[in-house]
Amino acid sequence: MAVAVPGSSERILVVDDEEALAKVMVRNLRSRGFEADMALTAAQARERFEVQDYALAILDVRLPDESGYGLLEELRARRPSTAVAMVSGVDDPELGKAAIEHGAYAYLVKPVGATQLYLMVVNTLRRRNLEREHLESLTRLESMVAERAEQMRRAAELQAGMLPASPLKEESFELAAHFTPAREISGDFYDWYHSAPDRLNITLGDVMGKGLQASLMMATARAALRGAARIEPMDVGITQAAEVMSAALEVNHAYVTVFHCAFNLRSGQIQYIDAGHGHARVLRGSTGQELLPERSAPIGIFPDTQYLTGKATLNPGDTLVVFSDGLLDLRPDLATKDVLLPYDARRASTTQEMVDILAHGARDRELFDDVTVLALKRL
Repeated sequence: MAVAVPGSSERILVVDDEEALAKVMVRNLRSRGFEADMALTAAQARERFEVQDYALAILDVRLPDESGYGLLEELRARRPSTAVAMVSGVDDPELGKAAIEHGAYAYLVKPVGATQLYLMVVNTLRRRNLEREHLESLTRLESMVAERAEQMRRAAELQAGMLPASPLKEESFELAAHFTPAREISGDFYDWYHSAPDRLNITLGDVMGKGLQASLMMATARAALRGAARIEPMDVGITQAAEVMSAALEVNHAYVTVFHCAFNLRSGQIQYIDAGHGHARVLRGSTGQELLPERSAPIGIFPDTQYLTGKATLNPGDTLVVFSDGLLDLRPDLATKDVLLPYDARRASTTQEMVDILAHGARDRELFDDVTVLALKRL
C-alpha cells in the first residue's frame, strides 16, 4: 500500500495569503521530507498547477482574490487526482462541514501546529492513494469485464452460427427446433445434416460446463459427433467421438449428455443412442406416444462406457420429439414421461409450430437452464 512518509516525493502546495504562516507550513513540511511550494493567491495557485502536479493542496478558506471554496470546487472538477485540505482562522463547525461537503479531505483551524499538519498530510495522502488504487482496480476490473463480455459475445455468435437453420423440410420429412439460451453462452446445442443421400443425422446435446468452456466443449462435441456419423456400427462411432472429447472434458471437469440418431428417409427407421439425455419420445399420430427405452451414461462420466443402440420406426404422420432439461423448468408437466404431450402441441400443423408451442414463454422468463426442443416428423 502506497502511503506518504518522510522523504516522500509527492509534492504539496500551500495556498494562504498570510505569507509568514505559509512559509512556516512549507518549512515544516520540507523538514518532514515532503516537497512543498506556496502561493499567496488563487491566481498564483493556478499558475503553479499549470507547470506542476500536486498530490495535495492546502487552501485557506479566505483568499484575497476569491473564496477558497471556489478554488476547491475547480480543483475537484479539473484535477480530481489532487487531494484538498482547507484551513481557516475561524473555528466554525459550519465552515468545516461546508468544506467536507465540497470535497475537502480535511479542515484545520489556524494556527496549525507542526505535528497536527504532518498527521493531516500523512492521513490525507494515505486516503488519496487508497482511493486512487481503488479507482485503478475498478478500471482494471471494468476492462476485464468488458473483455470477458466481448469474448462471450463472440462465443455466442459462434454458437448461433453453428446451429442449423430451422425449419428444414424435404419430400419425406420436416424438422424444426426451438432454442432459447439461459445466458450468452449456452450449454445446449443441436445439429442435423445428411451423412448419405437417404440418411439424416440429428443430435441434441447439453454440455455440463460453464461459460466459455461450455462454448469450446460444444464446438468440440459437435465436430466429434459429426466425424463419427459415417462410422458403423453407431456405438463404435459414438465411442470414438467420446475418445476425441475425453481430454477436453477432463481438463474442464465437464461432461456431455447427447441424444444422437440416424433417420433413414426411405424406411422411416431411426437408430439412436441416448447418452444420459433421457428426453425423447415418438408421437404416434396425435393420440399415441412411445418412450425410447435404451439409455447409456453421459459422455465423459465413465471411461469405458458401452453405448447402447436403440431402434424405432417413424410411420407417416409420426413425430420424434427430443428436448433438454431446461424445458422441464418451463413445463414441469413434461417431467412425467408417460403423460402425452400437450394437446395443442400434438395437433400443431408443422414441426416448427409444435416446438414453439412446447417452448412457449421461454423468451419471456429468466431461465436457469437453456431450453431446446427438436421435432422430426415423417410425412
